[in-house]
Amino acid sequence: MALALEKSSVLKDIMTSPAISVTLSYPVYRVLKMAKQENVTGFPVIDCDGKIIGVVSTLDLIADVTAGKLYSKLGELPLSIKVEKEVIKLNQFSCIKDALLTMIKARVGRIFVIDDSNKLRGVVSRKDVINYFIDIFDLKSEKPYR
Repeated sequence: MALALEKSSVLKDIMTSPAISVTLSYPVYRVLKMAKQENVTGFPVIDCDGKIIGVVSTLDLIADVTAGKLYSKLGELPLSIKVEKEVIKLNQFSCIKDALLTMIKARVGRIFVIDDSNKLRGVVSRKDVINYFIDIFDLKSEKPYR
């Protein structure tokens, strides 16, 4: 059975905004500390105009720390050492179904939402998509599964 998503629902309706972002000048320790404080696993990296130029994953940073690549002077290293250039982003008026299919195909946990000027407007994560389904199927009134 195919799922019929509401055609009028767009990313702007479910995105978390504003998205917490970082710049290339942030030291690695600051990014890890922000991830803990904000309970997130990655950040868009923006330039001085607010345009996305990359993405950083805390998993990648932790992997490098564990492998010993960042063992010395971790706090002083700039984030630019570990920024992924390939960013999954969609326009704020893209439909939620396109975002969901993109997340599945690209195997990512978040999509960055941009405006027509390529400026960051928000982020849609798996959690946002789950909340969307809970709302459209009115699952809030359901008893918790045990």
